[in-house]
Amino acid sequence: MAPASLFLTLYGIAAFAVALLYFRPRRQSFVESFPPGPKSPTMPTLDPWVQYQQWGREYGDLLYIREHNMLIINHAHVAIDLLEKRARIYLDRPMTEVMKLCGLNDILALEKYSDKWRGNRRLFQQNFRQSASRRFHPIQYKEISQYLRDLTAVPEEFMQHTMSLSLNLIYSSLYGLDIASDDPISQKALEAAALIGRALSEPFPGVELFPWLRFMPSWFPGCGFQQIANKCDQNIQEVDTILFDRAVNNLASTGTSLIAELALENGGKPVEIKKIKAMGTVSFLAAAHTTISSISSFLLAMVQNPDIQSKAQAEIDHVIGRDRLPTFEDRRSLPYVESVYREVMRMHPSLPLGLLRASTEDDFYRGYHIPKGSHELKDISRAMGRDPDVYSEPDKFKPDRFLDSPNGPFTSINDIHAFGFGRRVCVGRYMADNTVWLTIASVLATLDIHNAKDNEGNEINISREYTRNFLRHPKPYQSSITPRDLQARDLILATGMVD
Repeated sequence: MAPASLFLTLYGIAAFAVALLYFRPRRQSFVESFPPGPKSPTMPTLDPWVQYQQWGREYGDLLYIREHNMLIINHAHVAIDLLEKRARIYLDRPMTEVMKLCGLNDILALEKYSDKWRGNRRLFQQNFRQSASRRFHPIQYKEISQYLRDLTAVPEEFMQHTMSLSLNLIYSSLYGLDIASDDPISQKALEAAALIGRALSEPFPGVELFPWLRFMPSWFPGCGFQQIANKCDQNIQEVDTILFDRAVNNLASTGTSLIAELALENGGKPVEIKKIKAMGTVSFLAAAHTTISSISSFLLAMVQNPDIQSKAQAEIDHVIGRDRLPTFEDRRSLPYVESVYREVMRMHPSLPLGLLRASTEDDFYRGYHIPKGSHELKDISRAMGRDPDVYSEPDKFKPDRFLDSPNGPFTSINDIHAFGFGRRVCVGRYMADNTVWLTIASVLATLDIHNAKDNEGNEINISREYTRNFLRHPKPYQSSITPRDLQARDLILATGMVD
C-alpha cells in the first residue's frame, strides 16, 4: 500500500474512533435527560392524584414515567410554561380505539388537534366568550330559581335536583327547550355521559394491542368494549339529532334559541350543522360531569362547615338584604361568597387530572428532553390545588385564604386551575363560572344546609366520601336542607310567580 493511502486509512480509522468516543457519552446523556420519575411503576387507578403528589415530592414538579410515556405536571408554573407558553406543542389529545368507537373523535374537548378541531372551537368561542355569556343570564336566573323551589319542596332529592339544574341550563340556554328529567332524551344524555366516563377511565388493552378486534362481535373474547362503544355512539348520535331537530322545529312556534339561530344563519350546510350539533353535545356532557360536581361539592362543604355557611350568609344579608335574591351585579360586593366559590374549585375540581394532552414534537424544558408523542397530565387536585407551599392547611376548607390574599378573591378566571390551561382550557368556563357562583350565592341567601337527623333527633354521620377515579364528585349522602326562615321561604316561592 502506498504511504499516502496508508496514512489516509489510518487517519480515517482514528477519526472514526474519536467519533465513537465523542458521540457515545452524548447519546447516553441524551437518554438520561428525561425528567426524573419512578421506574416501572404500576399506575394507580384509585385516587391516582394522591400517588402523583407523593411522586412529586420525591422527583419534583415534573416527572416522567418512561414505561408509560407519561409526563406528570405537579405545579401550576410548569403547566403554564408548557401548556400555555408552548401551547403549540401540547395541543393534541391521545385517541384510543375505544374512544373512536364511542364517537368521541367528534367531541370538542377530546378530539385531536386538527383544522376540524379549530373550526369547532372557533364556533364555541364565538358563542361562549365572556362578552357573549350575558345572553345566558336570564335563563340562569330562571333555572336556579327553579332549583331553589325544588330543594324546598323535596329536599331529600337534592342530588337529583342538582343534576336537573345542570342539564336544564343547557337544554334551555342552547336549545330553548324545557325537558323533564324523566324524558327519554334526558336519560340518554345521562347514559352517554356515564359511558364516556367509562371509555376514558377503564383500560381496554386488548383492542389497543390488536385493533382488528374492533371488527369482531361483542361475544368474542376480549371484545366486551363493543357493547359500551356501540351504546355510547348510538346515544350521542340520538341526543345530537333529537335536540337539534326539536330546537329548529320550535323556532317558528315557541321562539328562538342559540342552536336554532346558528342553524338558520348557516342555511342548513351539512358541515356547519355538524359543528353546531357538536357544540351542543360537548355542552350537555360538560354539564353532566363538571357543573353538577362543583355544586354538589359546595353543598357537602356547607354541611361540613356550618360556621363558614353562617359567615357567608351574614355577608349576603348585610350587602343585599333579605328581600331579594343575589344577581350577577352583586358579585364584586360579596368577597367572602367569592372566596367560598374559589375554595370549592380549589379543593374539588371535577376532573382532578384534567384531560390528557399529547405532544406533537420533541421539546426541551429545564434541561430535560420531553419526547414527541408523550402524554401529559396535570395533578390539579393534589399537587396544585393542595400544595402546602402555596396553601396553608391545604386539606382544610378555608375560604379566608382567598379573602386575605394580597390580590383578594377577585382574580382572573385563569387562576381557577379546574378550568384547565392554554388553548385547551374549558371553552364554556365563563358560563360554568357564572352558573356555579350564582347557585352558591342563591342557596346561601335562602337555605340552611346541615346534617340530617334521625327520628330521635340525633345527627346522622355522613361518609363525606368522593368517587376515586377519573371523574370526582361526592358519593350519595343525607343532609337537611330547609329555608332559613319564613321570609326566605316566601322569597323562594315568589320566584315561581315571576317565572
